[in-house]
Amino acid sequence: MPFNAFVGGVQPGGLTNELEVKILICYLLDNMEQPLSFDQLNEILQSTGLVNYFEFAEALSDLLKSGHLRQEQDNEGQEVYAITEVGSVMSQTLKKTLPLSVREKTIETARHLAEVHKCMDEVEIHYQPAPDGYILQMVMKDIGSDLLDMKVFLPTEEECIQVKERIENDPATLYANILALLIQG
Repeated sequence: MPFNAFVGGVQPGGLTNELEVKILICYLLDNMEQPLSFDQLNEILQSTGLVNYFEFAEALSDLLKSGHLRQEQDNEGQEVYAITEVGSVMSQTLKKTLPLSVREKTIETARHLAEVHKCMDEVEIHYQPAPDGYILQMVMKDIGSDLLDMKVFLPTEEECIQVKERIENDPATLYANILALLIQG
């Protein structure tokens, strides 16, 4: 079965052909503005539910061996994957073999996760005990003044952890919602 992909964990409408998985990886890297690490690629593809982890890892390895991708180091010394000219040609030539919904969902997920990670680089979340519970503080940094500096009282440490995780999952939406509430009055 050389053309059948592993399908465990793949949602309906996901990719079940190893060539499609390779095309999707090339398409993703061809449409991003920068190379991505293994973890970033995996997070994007697993978040969409379109590709099985094992099929992704195997396809990535095959694309490196075939010269469609190359490994580099980013500014922080982390290994990342960049598309080569051969990979870009494959992406542009074969992208329409993938359903439009798969292409759109992948790029949308990649951009959303990049935004979340960028925001998290600029968000500090701490909590500390208070006499009657806990105080959670969140600071959203920006160039110059902070966008948001907020303290919230929570009765238990478990609630602090839950709120912290919720903020970390999507800080941009939290900020947008707070701003909308304040502006709309």
